[in-house]
Amino acid sequence: MNTEKITSINFYCKWIEVVERRKDHLQKIWDNSTAYTKYIIGDNNSVIEEVANKLYLFCYPRDYYSIDTILYKQEDRTPHLAPNNFWLRDMRVAFEHENDFNSGLFQEVSHLLTTNCDLRVLVTYPINKNIKDELDYLHEIISGNRNSKEISDEESFLIIFGFDRGFEWKGLAYKLDEWKELNLF
Repeated sequence: MNTEKITSINFYCKWIEVVERRKDHLQKIWDNSTAYTKYIIGDNNSVIEEVANKLYLFCYPRDYYSIDTILYKQEDRTPHLAPNNFWLRDMRVAFEHENDFNSGLFQEVSHLLTTNCDLRVLVTYPINKNIKDELDYLHEIISGNRNSKEISDEESFLIIFGFDRGFEWKGLAYKLDEWKELNLF
């Protein structure tokens, strides 16, 4: 069994690679939240499915125990079940996508914290770059988790912010003291 974990920097790198390649289409549908969400997590050729492929993972793009999308390895599937029966005994990445930055990200973060996986990822889209108060609050939520030191050491909680102006992305990994901005260069 392959126990190699997906890291936040590895996921973020693949995310940027995919969204940059799909930039033109993403910019066209940016303001249409239904079409945008479907393109990110719902289509057969979704952004998250391509990210999964680049990470050599499979993607289950529908709600799995109310998680928007999960990424897994074939060996994570429960053995001896019919092919149309989908149950997992492990998962690598739990992925939440929230178009509305002001909708209560605490819910998404709390849900991800209760999910046993290698990496928890939240992608959301602030209206402007003034995100400090929300980041402080989300940091406080994660800091209160009894596994916060492990989450910090492994950088296993990633938030990706997408900004319409300039088609900018910002990846932040949870650390005990503060968020760590992920730089690809």
